[in-house]
Amino acid sequence: MSTQVPHRRLYETTVIVNAALEDADIRATIDRFKEYIESHGGEILLFYELGKRRLAYPIKKRNNGYYVYAAYEAHPTALPLLERLFLLEENFLRHLTLQITPEILQYRRTHPPQSGQLIPETARAAQPAAEVEEVLAEEPEEEAEEGEEEEV
Repeated sequence: MSTQVPHRRLYETTVIVNAALEDADIRATIDRFKEYIESHGGEILLFYELGKRRLAYPIKKRNNGYYVYAAYEAHPTALPLLERLFLLEENFLRHLTLQITPEILQYRRTHPPQSGQLIPETARAAQPAAEVEEVLAEEPEEEAEEGEEEEV
């Protein structure tokens, strides 16, 4: 009976590190994440630091996070160990690991994320604010007309 080592697969992980830490501590946490992947047979193919961003909602009573993205090749047996690191290390606020295809990896290489880049949904939500104000300004006149009809 021989035990086969599973084939290495492509994964991407995005983590949010506590931004309230000193820069040296953030750097140490990120380095620990990278070393952990490599020490468990992984090979980092892409690595982006997206920087500090405001969180959409508080996570562990924190309002800001330092975002880090890594695409790597690793054995599936390394993922539970990586999950354990994220759970035990309190400086990681959130994490998400996904298995990806080579096509997605190629897309990530040609379209790197940019720090502070607006997501299209956010950009669209910001534009109609003026239109909403215009509509709200017009509505009281329409309500007054409807109110007169009801009294008759």
